[in-house]
Amino acid sequence: MLPNRLLNSYVYTLIISSLSFGLIFGLYMFAYSGFMAFALVTIGIIGVYALITYLVFAVPLQVWLRRRPRKFSLNNFLIYIAVAFLAVFLFWTVDYPPNALTVFRSLNYYIMSIVAGLIYWFWDSIFLRN
Repeated sequence: MLPNRLLNSYVYTLIISSLSFGLIFGLYMFAYSGFMAFALVTIGIIGVYALITYLVFAVPLQVWLRRRPRKFSLNNFLIYIAVAFLAVFLFWTVDYPPNALTVFRSLNYYIMSIVAGLIYWFWDSIFLRN
């Protein structure tokens, strides 16, 4: 059983990372759409997708990486980014099965993967307790 303090840090990292990812890409979509107010809904939608993705991919990785906790570790950052590339690719494949390999030609794929890994790594390092 996980200590309550450790469980709280996992939950805080998950929630704040999802909100951060949703806010960053929701505001990007808001600006990309010509500042249409309706586009702000994407903040919540992207946040929910990020929550699910982080829960499936990042939390198990976070538990594994916390066996030897280090704040702002470059190795952990690179591992989070590698897993983010995999997660974004899998979700892209589910959304667009016939065009799965075209994801590698999309700049958005690289931006989303790096930003997703960066956000989770940052908040994990903030809430990491030795």
